[in-house]
Amino acid sequence: MQERLKLAEILNKQLGLTPYESRAYVSLMIQGPMTPTELAQRASIPRPRTYDVLRSLVEKGLLMEQSGRPSIYAVVEPAQGLKNLLIATEMETLRQVEEKRKTAQTLTKLLSQMYEKSKNLKLERSKVWFTRRDTAFIAIYCEAIRNCRKEFLVATTDVRPPEKEILEAVEYALSKSRSLAIRVIRQITKLWTLKELEEYEKVIRTGSQVRYLDVKEIPLRFAVFDEKDVILVFPSEPSSAMPQMIEALWLRIPPLAKVLRDHFEALWGKGKPMLPVLEKIKRAKKKKR
Repeated sequence: MQERLKLAEILNKQLGLTPYESRAYVSLMIQGPMTPTELAQRASIPRPRTYDVLRSLVEKGLLMEQSGRPSIYAVVEPAQGLKNLLIATEMETLRQVEEKRKTAQTLTKLLSQMYEKSKNLKLERSKVWFTRRDTAFIAIYCEAIRNCRKEFLVATTDVRPPEKEILEAVEYALSKSRSLAIRVIRQITKLWTLKELEEYEKVIRTGSQVRYLDVKEIPLRFAVFDEKDVILVFPSEPSSAMPQMIEALWLRIPPLAKVLRDHFEALWGKGKPMLPVLEKIKRAKKKKR
């Protein structure tokens, strides 16, 4: 009895069968082929529900039906039956994803129109934002890059490669406006993979100006958009309850943007062209192959 209950629980919680479907399948597996009436009695399933349960299990490929008066139901060989179930589950999941994709596409057009009308109002109303550097922040950051008109400056102490979304936003912004200047000061390391190095090189050759500078020479991690918006990025204080997280302060204060731009120019003067450094690391990696 315990084994039967355990199997039914696994089928219900891990493979997605309903409680009645799980009990019906396990009963047929252990006690052999049955009519709907016999199954209702032995698996304690309400008789009006039995036919729906059996029909569902047949559609999922777990049972087969022998037509007659009454019909008799038996389990499909377990390896094949569970394979059928996984295929049915995958098809249903793909169907649901496709439905959500179509809904998202429809909503995107509507919501984008609403957002375009309100985003400038939101920015002017709130001059200081404090947020974590999470996926939502990355999305807003990328949008700001794509909307940049004149100049985008970045000085970063992060030695990891930038996220793919950021690289794509930079490429888009450069392709949209030839007059846009994007300059970055950062360090790259031998820990980057060859693929990451090549992806970053592609962005540089697209038009992004990048200079190499050791992170020890960069006291502050920041970005400046069109001499108006400023992002200051810094780690939070770790605690026993919460691990250290990256947090960001987003400010629309043009005088501060000007100060940081002047600071950026000083750092830019200390840096050296990134491409020779990048190509040297690439060559070293290729030799090790």
